Amino acid sequence: MSIFVYEAVDKRGRIRKGEIEADSDRTARNQLKSSGLMARSIVAARDTRAEHSQAAVRRLDDDTTITFMQQLATLLGAGMPITEALESIAEGMETRRGRQVVGMLRQKVLEGEALAHAMKALNFDDVTCNMVAAGEETGQLDVVSVRLSGLLEHQRELRQELLSAVLYPLVVAGFGLLVMVFLLTVVVPQIAGVFARAGGDLPWLTSLLISVSEGLRTYGILLFLALAGVGAAYHFAMRVQALRWQRDNILLQTPALGSLLRKIETARYARTLGMLLGGGVPVLSALHIASQSVQMEPVREATIAARESMREGESLAERLRLSGYIPHLAIRLIAVGEQSGQLDAMLMRVADSYDAEASRSLKRLVTLLEPLLVMLMAVMVGVLALAILLPIMEMNELVR
Repeated sequence: MSIFVYEAVDKRGRIRKGEIEADSDRTARNQLKSSGLMARSIVAARDTRAEHSQAAVRRLDDDTTITFMQQLATLLGAGMPITEALESIAEGMETRRGRQVVGMLRQKVLEGEALAHAMKALNFDDVTCNMVAAGEETGQLDVVSVRLSGLLEHQRELRQELLSAVLYPLVVAGFGLLVMVFLLTVVVPQIAGVFARAGGDLPWLTSLLISVSEGLRTYGILLFLALAGVGAAYHFAMRVQALRWQRDNILLQTPALGSLLRKIETARYARTLGMLLGGGVPVLSALHIASQSVQMEPVREATIAARESMREGESLAERLRLSGYIPHLAIRLIAVGEQSGQLDAMLMRVADSYDAEASRSLKRLVTLLEPLLVMLMAVMVGVLALAILLPIMEMNELVR
């Protein structure tokens, strides 16, 4: 199917412009006529298939993906065929990108391609594609879609909570840094000129402050470029899995922060796995998909090793315990779930528990960080003020 750009006149004589999807310009004219529009011009735009490569690098944002999965779950649960469901969703999308991507999904499905493969080609994330693939394999795509939309919405709420928690400290730290740069580059040089005209020896703290100010004014641009270069080098270095593993391992071993990260990863893994098992996804497939949802490399390796152990008939809880990254209480609850045959329900209980604990730990950490930042800013401003006041006090003594 192709996209046609049209210009038409409605029954009141007003000119309407827009796009319509049809097999040919004649079909497009008939569709416009049935909608009460008289076509003045119809020009073929880009073919839908030609847009696949562009859509592959323009993925849907998180909010649109959640809306798409919620609507897909509702329509499939109502018994609507998948192609009709995708067509209905595409028509209801608010953004042009959303209509294009969902329309391309429908076109690929009409061509006989699996929905999961089509979503992967259009740059949906791996966890979403793997869960949809599991739903298609088991014939429970509607159930998996419901659970997936719930999982994505929960992850969005967690990200928003994290963002709101760290936003205030970041704003305070950024504003304090800008104030110090302004003082060192604008205020201190003027005061240094006054001291130079007055003559005499300056205290070591004042001399150090003036040296820092001169260095920042002289090499400030180079310092900024160096920091940008370090940031770019770090970004490219983190593409190497071994380096990511080292970074994540250091973070997981950091006091306070490591405990928080373990709780977050445990909750994410348990929730994904519990939802999949509750939706009827086979155990090994569910373990594979759940391991893809883990972001810290050492924890992900532990979950992959647990899947291989379960393939050989070993216990999931025992293998996770040996990794050392999953909290002890979570291991015990998972073991109880395996013994009772209610692993999915126990995993959801673990996820709820550690989500709540992670939220409390994050709030405590931020509550501790805020006064520390204020104290740090006060110390920096106090040192700067002391460096300026010391020579003034010495001048007063000389005058006396």
